[in-house]
Amino acid sequence: MGKSFYDLDYIIEVNEKRLTEYTALYQKVLERLTNIILVYSALGIFLVPLTQHVIAADIRGWWFYLAFCCFAVLLVISVVYLIRLLLPIEIAYLDPPKKYYDEYKANIEGLHIGNEEVVNDSLKAAYVLELENAIGINSSAFLKKSSFFYNALLFALVAIIPYIACLGFHLSKKDEKVQKIEILKGKS
Repeated sequence: MGKSFYDLDYIIEVNEKRLTEYTALYQKVLERLTNIILVYSALGIFLVPLTQHVIAADIRGWWFYLAFCCFAVLLVISVVYLIRLLLPIEIAYLDPPKKYYDEYKANIEGLHIGNEEVVNDSLKAAYVLELENAIGINSSAFLKKSSFFYNALLFALVAIIPYIACLGFHLSKKDEKVQKIEILKGKS
């Protein structure tokens, strides 16, 4: 026989599984933070020399400065999304079961004296509502955090393109400093 959505036990089982899934998915988003940090580490290798070139204005041509501006804007956007990812957000947790058998049960029994089946179904319905509320909050939190993660990683990866262009300018820049070399005559 198939499962029925009129059966409160089945609804409770389905909702508990869904709540567990969203809680686990939310945790997995935060666990993937190392991917973004890895990209940031790669981008940070030449960040100081590139910034020094911009401050000193020692690279000729506007292409370098345009590429650096694109890189900086994309990196800042990525960092903003990373910060939003790291900020705490409301996660739903279920109330302790004691609330159901102490508070709710006594209140519902007062309304439906002697009808154990109605009391049981009413308690299950209240629990289903709490589960559905928690699922709504956790799915929303998961979707927000997933979006922040995706955008932070996407903008960091797109920032690699102008970063490579800036790196090309940095590596092709020739030092025009004259170095003095003293030649010593050695005694043979």
